[in-house]
Amino acid sequence: MLRRLLFAAMVMTAAHAVAAAPAPTAAPALTLGETVPLETTYGNSALPAARDLWVDMITHATRSIDIEEFYFSYRTGERMQTIIDAIGVAAARGVKVRLMLDTNMGKTYPHPADSLAKLPHIEVRFVDYRALAGGVQHSKFMVVDGREAWLGSQNLDWRSFTHIHELGIRMREPRLAGALLAVFEADWAAAARDQKESPPVASIPAWPLRLVQGARDTAIVTLSASPQKTTPAGIPWDLQMIVDRIAATTDTVRIQTMNYGVTSHGVADSTLHKALIAAAQRGVQVQLLVADWTLGGAGESALRDLAAVPLIAVRISQVPEWSGGYVPFSRVEHCKYMVTGDDSWIGTSNWEPSYFLNTRNVALNVHNVGIAAQLRRVFWNDWSQPTAVAFTPGTKLTPRMHGMTVPAGAKSYGE
Repeated sequence: MLRRLLFAAMVMTAAHAVAAAPAPTAAPALTLGETVPLETTYGNSALPAARDLWVDMITHATRSIDIEEFYFSYRTGERMQTIIDAIGVAAARGVKVRLMLDTNMGKTYPHPADSLAKLPHIEVRFVDYRALAGGVQHSKFMVVDGREAWLGSQNLDWRSFTHIHELGIRMREPRLAGALLAVFEADWAAAARDQKESPPVASIPAWPLRLVQGARDTAIVTLSASPQKTTPAGIPWDLQMIVDRIAATTDTVRIQTMNYGVTSHGVADSTLHKALIAAAQRGVQVQLLVADWTLGGAGESALRDLAAVPLIAVRISQVPEWSGGYVPFSRVEHCKYMVTGDDSWIGTSNWEPSYFLNTRNVALNVHNVGIAAQLRRVFWNDWSQPTAVAFTPGTKLTPRMHGMTVPAGAKSYGE
């Protein structure tokens, strides 16, 4: 079905001789984008929809679209349809599309990627991060024409644009796009079937960069990534950037993430945990908003430990189910960001050790008053929701089901 839909879009494009769309007009260097789950009021209503930003970037591509994602899951007719159609149309006009996915997740969702790879000008590779570093390819980013880029929490999943709270950032800056492309090329070469391909030599800028947001408005930014082992030289380690930011702040630390813990996937590390406790001990207020997927796992005890520390407040967010039926692996807070004063971290990592020590992830570190204010609005709105439950050492919450099994008494979406 996916291949037929894309082929139809390509034929239509060729028949009407559609040329590449004109370049976008001047805009801020950085733009936050968001997905808010249906039937909820989460997030910041002033932010553009992530889907619209993705479509705009893809539509204006003239040479290349490079996408690195955890996995690709597709359902015909859902909101992500416009993104897939835009990719097909771009390929039809000769834009080179490269899509890279995690090897093991490719076994879970094999068919959409297989169908896409059969189209002209589209190549798909799977990178085995278990072999490379002991983890997975978990980053989520896109580079267009080597001149602009996107990174954020969205997986290439139809649910990520409809039923999950997601947040990311568009970067209209060739130097940032080039640094992200260096990460992509390193993983693309590692995913080569013969394992002999070498990534092209990349030019990594000197950090931080100063970008123009508007009149008398600048943003100071640094790209970071993990793990250290596979990250191109010149790009800082994501974990160290976060720890340094927490250590430097005298303001409130606000964090939103899906999972939190000091152990994950066989890896143990308490660096972030200790940094948050140390911040509170020197008088900094720490607010941590975590999705209910952490409940019932190893991270729950770590959250209870944090909640027992004076000046640290923890809340568990429980996105209500959709009236249209139970949607597996969704209805969850999936955003990953931190705000401290005028400084922000927007990334692809959950706050568990494996995401920083052996798994591919990327992030943008930003010093800008406007971006920080927009993120605080996202945070405060979610923090204030009636579905955000204060979590103390004695709080008892029943874990919700998020997997394939439909809860008793619920109908499955699509029935």
